[in-house]
Amino acid sequence: MWDEPVRVAVTDPATLDRAAELVGGELAAIDVAASRLRPDSELAAAGDGGEVSPLLAELVAVALAAARETEGDVDPTVGAMLSSLGNDPDFGGQVASEPTRHVQVGQLAVYRPPTWEEVRLDEQRLTIPEGVTLDLSVTMRARAVDRCASLLAASLDVGVLVAIGGDVATAGPAPRTGWPLVVRDGPVDPAALVGLPGGAAVSTASNHHRRHWDTSEELLRQIVDPETGHAPREVWRTASVSAFSALRAAVVANASLARGVLAPSWLQALSAPARLVGRDRSLRFFGTWPSQAET
Repeated sequence: MWDEPVRVAVTDPATLDRAAELVGGELAAIDVAASRLRPDSELAAAGDGGEVSPLLAELVAVALAAARETEGDVDPTVGAMLSSLGNDPDFGGQVASEPTRHVQVGQLAVYRPPTWEEVRLDEQRLTIPEGVTLDLSVTMRARAVDRCASLLAASLDVGVLVAIGGDVATAGPAPRTGWPLVVRDGPVDPAALVGLPGGAAVSTASNHHRRHWDTSEELLRQIVDPETGHAPREVWRTASVSAFSALRAAVVANASLARGVLAPSWLQALSAPARLVGRDRSLRFFGTWPSQAET
C-alpha cells in the first residue's frame, strides 16, 4: 500500500529521525489494519458482523462518509473491479511505461455490482455483503497523512508536513513563508508553486498512470467509475484541492475527476480552493487557489 513516496518535513531538524520513526509506525499499523492487497490484513478477514479494531472502524467510517457525501463518486466498494482489472499484489510487475487500455491477469473474475450502501458499520461491528470487496485506498491514504501530521505535531511540538504521493497534510506552525509545494501532473504539464499555511492540506488526483508531485512520482492512481467498471471519461487530467484536512481535499479532488463536466459548478458551490487541468492542459481555478502561482 505504501509503495508510493512518503515524505516528512519538520521545522526542527533535530526531531526528523524521531518523526520518521513515528510515521513509519503509524503507516505500518494502518497497512496491517486496512490494506486490500495484504491477505493478512484485518480487513481481509473482516465483514461478517464481528467487531473490528477502532483503527479499521475509523478508516471504514471515513470511506463510507466520502461515498455518502459524493453520492458514490468516491466509492470504497470497487475492490473487486480493481482486482478484475489487474490491480492485485502482483500488478506492480506489469506496469508499462505507456498507458494501456486493458491488462489481463489470471482467470476471469466475476463480481457483483458494488453497493456501498449495503456495507454496515455499527460502532465497531462491520458487515460487508457477500461478493463485495472494500478498497479504502483513496480515503485511507489521505487519512493516514492527516493522522501522521497530527501525531508528529503533538508528540514533537514542531511544525510538520507529511506527504504520501499527492496527499499532503500539515500541522503545527509552518515556516514563515508557508510550506512550498510544486503541483504538477508531469514534466510537460503546467506547474504551480504554492505556499501551504500550517494546518492546511492539499490533494491531487490524476486520470493518468503517472503523476508527479514536485519531483516524486506515483504510479497507477486507482479511479474507477462504479457504474461502468472503467476509468471515468477523461475531462480533466488532474484535480488539485486544498482543505483543512487531506481527507477532505482527496474526496473533493477525486470526485471532481469523476464528475467531469459538472466539476466546475460543484467546486464553485463548495468555494473550495482548487485547480483543474483539462485534457488540453488548460487551467481552471476556484476559490482562493492563486492563478499567479503558475510557473
